[in-house]
Amino acid sequence: MHIDFGFLLTNSPGGNIGFEAPSFKLTAEFVEVMGGPASSMFQMYRKLCARAFLAARKHRMRILLLVQMMLSGNGHLPCFRGGPEAVMAGLRARFMEKGTERECQAAVYKLVDEAKTSWRTAIYDIYQQRAQGVRK
Repeated sequence: MHIDFGFLLTNSPGGNIGFEAPSFKLTAEFVEVMGGPASSMFQMYRKLCARAFLAARKHRMRILLLVQMMLSGNGHLPCFRGGPEAVMAGLRARFMEKGTERECQAAVYKLVDEAKTSWRTAIYDIYQQRAQGVRK
């Protein structure tokens, strides 16, 4: 798993053009390796994503504090492009602080399902491959 902290905070891939819309990248090939969207392995993947989110969410105050400390130390990093208020507000929103565990699980399942069907991801990969020589 790769976490792009710029994307997680406020600096999305492609210079913030907003083309890669899903919350994370999940290619068709990755879903295929798991046996397809109806497979038991893909369903397990969805469950594990939700469990990982809930585990991180339990420690959100520590994570928020670390990011706040980084902002006060050097707010000029590319991942802080949106400014301190936007970074912290966006991160708090991503943790769904007011949501129940069931609501958070449903939201993560929705994110996974949106990511697996994103045509924008496939197009952006083709663009990166042709324009910049980046391979999957």
